[in-house]
Order: sequence, then structure tokens, then C-alpha cells
Amino acid sequence: MKGFQKFLRFCASGTLISFLILCTGCTAIPFLGNGQTLKTDLSMQVEPTRDPGIYQITGSTNLPDQTRLTIQAIRNLQPNSQSESGQSYSILARTEVKVEKGKWQTSLNLLPQDRLEAWQKTARSLNLKSEPEKQVQFLAMTDPTQNSIEIQEQSSTTANQGTSVQFTADGRSYLQAEQILTIEPPTATIAASEKPTQTVVKVAVQPINKATEVKSQTDAELPTKAWMR
Repeated sequence: MKGFQKFLRFCASGTLISFLILCTGCTAIPFLGNGQTLKTDLSMQVEPTRDPGIYQITGSTNLPDQTRLTIQAIRNLQPNSQSESGQSYSILARTEVKVEKGKWQTSLNLLPQDRLEAWQKTARSLNLKSEPEKQVQFLAMTDPTQNSIEIQEQSSTTANQGTSVQFTADGRSYLQAEQILTIEPPTATIAASEKPTQTVVKVAVQPINKATEVKSQTDAELPTKAWMR
């Protein structure tokens, strides 16, 4: 009987040791698992470059390698009258990047053409009357997931920078890092940028009393004083 009890205690100890070894070997991978709530980290740093409109964006995360991130820059547009309702925004630039060894980096060009932002190019055709804000919002976002997301505590969070969990319309969650910079919109006028090139034609005009001397046929020779540039 005592031998049987020793055998049971040995089996129980072996099961407990196996369980502890199994748990010790487990690694909490963000966004993986069946309904598990895992703490994740995603940081972002935006710096201007020497080239106007181009910003270098770097970040770190504990997300798995090859995790796709969407990076974009947004400028909010406020209605300039009370009769207009709703706030709109313009995506100035957007790109995708993948995590490599806990790091990621990319760059965004806010002025790809004509030194104007995207909303300035279409303002006239869309009859846009909104006023642009002076701040630009840089965002780094993960793909939406059905799993719950819990972020790590942030010790350096400021009013212009931070990480949060956002939700889509269908209830899926995604991680978002944000940084806001004050970037004045370009001052170039839309009218000047869209002004077409004109070809000027100068023709020497004859006095009225000599106009009857010119042949009326379409193949008549031009007067020697007529010229074109």
C-alpha cells in the first residue's frame, strides 16, 4: 500500500514538473492565441529632414517580425462656417512597413508634387471651404484583429504623442501610435499653381481704309507686317 502511495506521489510530482516546464517554454506573442489578452508595445518617433515636406519615421515594438504597419499623415480640415457640419480630413501621405527585429522605419513625403498638399490640389474642383489645422497627425497602425489587445504602461506619454487601442466599425481592435507636429500648410496659392501657360499671338493691324485691299480668300498671303510668336 505504501509503495502504491509513493507511486501516486511520484506521478503527481512528474505531472506538475511537466506542466511547469511547458508553461515556462511558452512565449506571449501579441495578437496570437485564442482570446488571450496580451500586452503589446508600439512606439513612434517623427523627425523632419533637410528636404522640405519629407519626414523620417522610426519606431520599436514587441510585435512579431513581418507584422505589417500602416503609416500615414493626416491634416484635419475644420468647417469655416456654422452652416457646414461635420469634420473632414486629408491624408497627406501613406505607406506600409514591416517589423524587423522589433524595429521599423520609413519616410513620408507630404509634398509629392507642386509643393502643395493633397487637399490643396482638389480644393477648387470640390468647392472646399474648410480651414486646415496647423497640426499634422502621424499614425502607425496595425491591421485589425478579433483578439483583445492590452497595451503596456507608457512612462513618456505626452499630449502630442502616445499609443492607444482603437476599434473598427465591426468591433475589431487595432493598435495605434500617434505623434502630432505643428506643420504650417504651404502658402502657395492654388490659382497660381493651376494657371495654364498662355501662348501670345501678335498680329499687325492695318488701318480701316486699307482693309479692303486684303484678299478675302482663305489662301491669301499674310501681310509682311503680320508676325507670330
